[in-house]
Amino acid sequence: MMRSRFSYRSWVRPAMIVAALISPPTVLKSTAADSSPAAFLDRYCIECHAADDPSGEREFESLELSKSHVDNQVAIQEIIDQLTLQTMPPDDADQPSTQERLHAINQLTNRLSKMRQQTVSTGGQTVLRRLSNREYRRTIGDLLGIDMTMFDPTIEFPGDNLYGQFDNVGDALVMSEHLMQRYLDAADVCVEKAFAITNQIKPHTWSYSKDFFQQAELNAAHKRAFQSKFICLYDHPFNDKPEGAYGHLSNFPNGVPVDGVYEIRVLAKAMNRDTPYSNKAVRIDLSEPFRMGIRPGDTAIGDMVHTQPIDVKLAETIVSDDDFQWYTFRIPLDRGFAPRFTFENGAHDFRGSIGRVYRLHRDLLPEPAKKAKGIFDQRIQLITYGAMPHIRIDQVEIRGPLNNDELTLSQNLLLGDAEFDESRKMELLTRFAERAFRRPISEDELSRFEAFYQSRRDDGRDATDSFKDTLKAILCSPNFLYFQHSNTAAGLSPHALAERLSYFLTSSMPDEKLRDVADRGELTRADVRRREAKRLLADERSDAFIADFLDSWLGLRSLGSMPPDPNEFWFYYAADLQRDMKTETQMFVRDLINRNASALELIDADYSFINRDLARLYGVEQRVSTESAEVFHRVKFEDRRRGGLLGHASILTVSANGIETSPVIRGVWLLENILGTPTPPPPDNVPAIEPDTRGASTIRDQLSKHRSDATCNQCHRKIDPLGFALEVFDPIGQHRAFYDSKRKKPIDASGQLPGSDPFVGPAGLRRQLLHQKEFFVRTLTEALLTQALGRRIELTDRASIDSILAGLSHDDYPMGDLIESIVASDLFRR
Repeated sequence: MMRSRFSYRSWVRPAMIVAALISPPTVLKSTAADSSPAAFLDRYCIECHAADDPSGEREFESLELSKSHVDNQVAIQEIIDQLTLQTMPPDDADQPSTQERLHAINQLTNRLSKMRQQTVSTGGQTVLRRLSNREYRRTIGDLLGIDMTMFDPTIEFPGDNLYGQFDNVGDALVMSEHLMQRYLDAADVCVEKAFAITNQIKPHTWSYSKDFFQQAELNAAHKRAFQSKFICLYDHPFNDKPEGAYGHLSNFPNGVPVDGVYEIRVLAKAMNRDTPYSNKAVRIDLSEPFRMGIRPGDTAIGDMVHTQPIDVKLAETIVSDDDFQWYTFRIPLDRGFAPRFTFENGAHDFRGSIGRVYRLHRDLLPEPAKKAKGIFDQRIQLITYGAMPHIRIDQVEIRGPLNNDELTLSQNLLLGDAEFDESRKMELLTRFAERAFRRPISEDELSRFEAFYQSRRDDGRDATDSFKDTLKAILCSPNFLYFQHSNTAAGLSPHALAERLSYFLTSSMPDEKLRDVADRGELTRADVRRREAKRLLADERSDAFIADFLDSWLGLRSLGSMPPDPNEFWFYYAADLQRDMKTETQMFVRDLINRNASALELIDADYSFINRDLARLYGVEQRVSTESAEVFHRVKFEDRRRGGLLGHASILTVSANGIETSPVIRGVWLLENILGTPTPPPPDNVPAIEPDTRGASTIRDQLSKHRSDATCNQCHRKIDPLGFALEVFDPIGQHRAFYDSKRKKPIDASGQLPGSDPFVGPAGLRRQLLHQKEFFVRTLTEALLTQALGRRIELTDRASIDSILAGLSHDDYPMGDLIESIVASDLFRR
């Protein structure tokens, strides 16, 4: 008899997202020759799981395989899991043959996929949706003319729910009382900030020399060594326990008085790049010139010597070894922020280097330093007498705010070309509301704005504050927070189309030109939408589309969520490779769009865009000069292991776990994101590699043992060959020939997909993927459509997608034409 071994945890596991059920109801009655899932359950399961006395309280006799409700899905998933694990039927019951078991698993999996798709289907409709957090941030910046570099009004918003990896799918984005309160708070902060920008003050100059106090661990040493006359930078900014990573101005405790652009002058010098200590001891690449950066510090936080939530690099320069020189920067700073100076390619773990220098190079230290004991005394002695690499700052000058376009922009957007005039309040409110709501405003809406304004005046508020309160009310309106769904007989209205087009290709509100086209009603024409798409793609604002789309399609949003081991991969942190990796992929896709090049170059290209640090990671540092280390250059690769997305460090890092690589993880990533053919999830109780792997010496051996089970082999024969080809790259995308430093375990990157020829390595894998290019371009198109429409792409959309692609196949799917064809399609219009 079949005794239940189901776990309570798997019974309550929530349903997963999958494909549409179209089969008729299935009754669990069958003939002996029947090979349906119903027949299998009737033959091997119902005896123990009948309605009258179900074993383990699992009753399958009345299970209707066509009903897609969640309870049925959970039950079917459990049956699949137990059959896969071969724990059911139990040993003392009749056993199905291997062929019967595999056939039942396949059929049940297909049915479950269709059930799940039906559960989440929106019938091809875009559910009314709000702005995602990223869309809110960018819209606020454009609407109010605010530089968002140091300002994030969504920082206390709850995170957006994701569909897959997309953050803009309507039925996944929820509204809550907590989020509504955050919208109210954000509206207040945003409007007040925008009005503060319009308050001009005269430029002022602040000068600082001497009395430079650093973090507590360094102060004693700096007083003894330099009498606190210098700011000294030791660590790079991304150390886990930074020491000397952020040089701040302790005598500038409140930061700048208003938002604006400021000139920063720094007198600095690179020190001890010729240190006698080894790289192993100081963990810094002494062959590279030292680079000084400026990052903002929020003085309201108070802790200016450690990483803060907003840590964007505002400027950078190479610092000379020869003598102190002045370096000048023009940077934006928000009110209350101060510049913090950083050693961008500084030491990794200066704190640890103190002990390493004493352990490895005590004989090289001057006599007074050799006798030091304990990290406190050793730190003082090394900073005083040792040749520790660092950047030394002697003087700092800050001047500003300077005249800048941001001030003029905010002034014009909110008030026109003058101070607030109450007689113009309705004119200004109408203009603001039309931009905020992304459409013309009705007379009824205008009367409500006027009534609200007047109510604030009646409460004793002055004219300016009443005007600001009305702007805040507009920012809390559903008409601002939610997308339009105004329809005509043929589809979305012109203004709703303008909104959809703009948020697709700029992640923000329509610009003035697009609003004008919508006002004329022309966006209902496919040729006009195509023309406007081309214009927006040529605008630098579309950089936001590229960044956001790659975050969603390729999962780059999660880059850094499983950080590499800081000991083994310290260069990843010292060079800030996470930022560089994303930049490479974004510039690569930008170039394809600009040239209208084939989308197949995403798979197979012999070039990329890299800076000095990525060039070093890729082993082509001779191709990028140290004098332009931060500049990204187009570099052609002679090594065919590089090229295309599969050679990008961003992809190779996001598909690893930070510590090691897995052919399974990378293989699944390729199936889901490149080929669009995801495999079913494994049963809950199956570990990443089966326990029966004793004697295995390589990952390939372990997975070979894992695949000896016929059920596991069904998926792993599709997954593993893809992943093995990428095993020549380590967890941060660096090429390797061996798994271990002792070179005992060479990497075998060969593989063979079902029905295909054998291949070796990334170059061979790319050829295999090009043989399946239709799968790839359809996956790319579905991802673009998800980003454009804000909804799931369903089976019923297949014909429309094929129609979009049919006109592009003869040119190998040019990227620009593909995006324009999506915008011109009926799917986009509906």
